[in-house]
Amino acid sequence: MCVSTDGYKSEIKVMNTQALFQAVMELFQLYNPEKHTRQMQTLVNSSMTEHQFAQFLGKSRLYQCLPQEDKKRLPQLLMTDTQINLVARAYYLDEAFGVDAQSREISMWKVYNLLTGANKSSYIDNFLDRALNASQLAEGINKALYGESEYRWFVE
Repeated sequence: MCVSTDGYKSEIKVMNTQALFQAVMELFQLYNPEKHTRQMQTLVNSSMTEHQFAQFLGKSRLYQCLPQEDKKRLPQLLMTDTQINLVARAYYLDEAFGVDAQSREISMWKVYNLLTGANKSSYIDNFLDRALNASQLAEGINKALYGESEYRWFVE
């Protein structure tokens, strides 16, 4: 299950059902399907090598042990070591979203799906936050592959 959004709200506080209806309708109206489609298409059109993917996995494991000062300088990673292990396993074993056996490359769309697939093991209270983080991570790493610096640490 892929969960992505361009307008995540972790909570909506209202005093009555009318205000809830209004807040929900505003959230739906702010959704931009064209933008979302472009973002997903960008992932389909990009790929990373096995070496870059291995760098990402290794750095993701290291991220949890970084000193707080270092973590503050990097984008947030909410996935656990167990979820990173699920991504690594699925890289080789997932028939739909795993690595291409011939080229040894994987599209960023597939990476995104591996991340959201591993997120299925999250508890309900963390699921949406981690799903959003998986989306941001896939998009950020994709940009890093083309030279942007924010997520570069994960693949350099």
